Amino acid sequence: MRGPLRSRMSWVASGLILQAVGAGGVGVYVWRSARRQNIGGRVSAATIRLAWHGEMHTRQGLAVLAAGVLIYAVGSVLMARPYVTRPVTLFVAVPLAAVAGMLVLGVLAFIVALVVAALENGDLDFGLDFSGDRGRPKRPRQP
Repeated sequence: MRGPLRSRMSWVASGLILQAVGAGGVGVYVWRSARRQNIGGRVSAATIRLAWHGEMHTRQGLAVLAAGVLIYAVGSVLMARPYVTRPVTLFVAVPLAAVAGMLVLGVLAFIVALVVAALENGDLDFGLDFSGDRGRPKRPRQP
């Protein structure tokens, strides 16, 4: 690869790395907080909820969240740099869209983490039985 394609790929790769650092840093911070608050050794859905709510009300938690969002937005600007020509779009619209997307993905990841933790600990029971007819007694036929 030579020329403009290589240059574009380096912009995109550096942007992806920054996005992963920004989003991953917040996730690691909350996970470590949940592990620190858990006494039994297993992380449950309640522990994740407690860690998330507890850390977002501290200065350190808010600083980590703000830094993660800022790093993620800068990564998005780097990714869009070769493809966007207008400065207003690059420095206003792209970071706003990136932060909105990060919030949506963060909420989805949080919900998935809660469901996985609840399923692991047996806190979530859907009451579904896939055993078929084996679980029900058979009725006698009527003549």
